[in-house]
Order: sequence, then structure tokens, then C-alpha cells
Amino acid sequence: MLKKILISLIALALLFSLAACGKDGEPEAILSELQGVEGEAENALPEEEAQPDEEAELEESEPEPEPEPTEEPLPTPDPEPGIPAPAGWPEDIPTPATGEILGGGWAPDRSFYTTDIVYKQADIDAYGRRLESYGFLRQEEHDYGDMWPDATVYSNGQWDVLVAEENDTFEYSYVNFYPLFDAATEGYAGQPEGWPEEGGF
Repeated sequence: MLKKILISLIALALLFSLAACGKDGEPEAILSELQGVEGEAENALPEEEAQPDEEAELEESEPEPEPEPTEEPLPTPDPEPGIPAPAGWPEDIPTPATGEILGGGWAPDRSFYTTDIVYKQADIDAYGRRLESYGFLRQEEHDYGDMWPDATVYSNGQWDVLVAEENDTFEYSYVNFYPLFDAATEGYAGQPEGWPEEGGF
């Protein structure tokens, strides 16, 4: 509306100025000059009027909804078959895919199970990744550093698995399993009768 009023005022002002000067022109010439003034006004006004409209649109627009957090997919267990486990090996803990298990057994107080495995550092690292694929999380903070300083600890909330680094002196390294329950009194569902009596060192 404001735009039309301004155009009309400009046209009238031009018409009066032509009449006051006593210009003796044709109606077509006057009309053409009026159209030129209207065109200039139209080109100048949209930018000025667009700003309030754009601000209003921004104010009226609703904020976009935040995307819902997606749950992390569960790890897919390593499909490689593990090497055969010795007697007493906890069934919830996968064996390495490479190397040779020399045997294993429970500590005299049944507080943990230990085994020696012949494998190199690359095999040890692969075993750590295999444990992680089965839901064992690597623990940056733990209480085993004083007794087993060369071991990396993985846990699934029921077992802490300590995987030692490659041994510079011997051809094998140890792996220890600490149950986060009392293995001797609470037992362990699914293991052979007498577990954890089997094995020993």
C-alpha cells in the first residue's frame, strides 16, 4: 500500500512540475516519463520492504526438532573359531583364534584361573579385539597393575580378563580370568560338575 502511495505522489509531483514549467509536450511523452519514475520506484522499494517481511518469517518459523539419539549397535562376535579350551576354561570367555594354549588351572584359593598361551604380539592384539567383539571392554583403570604390570585388562561385568604382552624371555604369555563373583561358593552355571576344582597349577 505504501508503495502505491509513494508512486502516486511522485507521479503527481512530476506532473505539477511539468505544468508549472509550462512544458508543452505530448501526453505520450508525459506518460512515458511517469512510467520511468514508477519503474525506478518499484526497483528501489522491494529491498526496503523485504527486510521486515523476512524478519517476520524468521520469527514465525518454528525451530527444527533435534534428532533423536541412536543407540550404538551391539558388537558382532568375531566369527573365527577359537582354539580348543583346556578343562576349567570359563565358557563365557572366547579362546584366541591363533596360538597354542599350554594348559590352565585355578589358583589354590579359586580366586582366578590362569593359562599360558604361545603366541606373538600380533596374536595378542588380535585376541584383545576378539574379546571386545564379545562385549569385553578395555579397562584403562583397574587394580591389577601391581601384580600383573604387563597385562591389558578387559571386562564384561562378570569376568575381568588379563591379557599379558609378548614375553621377551619365554615363547608364551599368560592370560588370567578373575571372576567378579565367588567362584568356589556361588558356582558357575553351565560349567562341568566340580568346577572350579578342575585344573590347577
